[in-house]
Amino acid sequence: MRRTRLEDATRGAALVVASLAVIVVGCDNLDHCCDGDWECDYQAPAVPTGVGSITGDTYVVVYWNPVYENDVDGYGVYRSRDEFGAYARIGQVDADEVTEFWDEDLTNGTTYYYAVDAFDYAGNSSELSYETVDDTPRPEGWNLIWYERHYLPGEAGLAIMPDEYDAPVVVPYNHASANFYLSYDGGGCMRIVPAPEAAIFANLIQDFGYTGSPDEIDQAPTLGWSASPDGVEVILGHSYVFKTSAGYYGKLRVEEMGSEGIIVYWAFQGKRGSTELAPVVGTSPKRG
Repeated sequence: MRRTRLEDATRGAALVVASLAVIVVGCDNLDHCCDGDWECDYQAPAVPTGVGSITGDTYVVVYWNPVYENDVDGYGVYRSRDEFGAYARIGQVDADEVTEFWDEDLTNGTTYYYAVDAFDYAGNSSELSYETVDDTPRPEGWNLIWYERHYLPGEAGLAIMPDEYDAPVVVPYNHASANFYLSYDGGGCMRIVPAPEAAIFANLIQDFGYTGSPDEIDQAPTLGWSASPDGVEVILGHSYVFKTSAGYYGKLRVEEMGSEGIIVYWAFQGKRGSTELAPVVGTSPKRG
């Protein structure tokens, strides 16, 4: 709350005493104390809202809505390894810049929790944002060559094993570790086929449809899997979401296609059960 001495004559004597106390005691932040117009600012900015995150490969982008107050100087960004643990400040962003922050050099498969506060020119800080925001960075890659099993059976299988490798491994189509393989069906259509598993849970896949970018899939769906044992048809420009029998979610996008096989973009989660896969649709982050 902001108030001047002249605006409240009935409290004049009290304000004189208060102003003398400031002179005697002093103040570490002159902007926070009364300035030349006898005006004091002890009001913290509003708490930032709309806090969210963007999943990347060894990085997370934290974003939020701006606080529309004239005296907001900037925002502090905080991180924790525990939702209910202590949050440490990892950086800040000026109010006249972007309302997002790049947290880099993180460990894929590890979950991080984030919060944001706002601070003003007088040194007042808001409470931390109320949303529970967590993110788990994941690996991604381009130009994976995957062959059709009739053409090159030894490189027709794809194994996704985050516990051992940070990228998909091309294996024989009938290898015990293969989660999916590439094959033509009886009608001459190339398909991504879930590999049979002795495990309780099957390998699952679905055609997400055409995407202009693989980033259009930010969260893996948990329903809608193909019921066909022959999997899904391979179509240039389409993205596919999968869940391995071990419980890892991921995605593929067909970047190039030929009669012998395909070239794909890929990304998968190294944290079992996590569906976080990519940036939010339409977001083009800039480093803050």
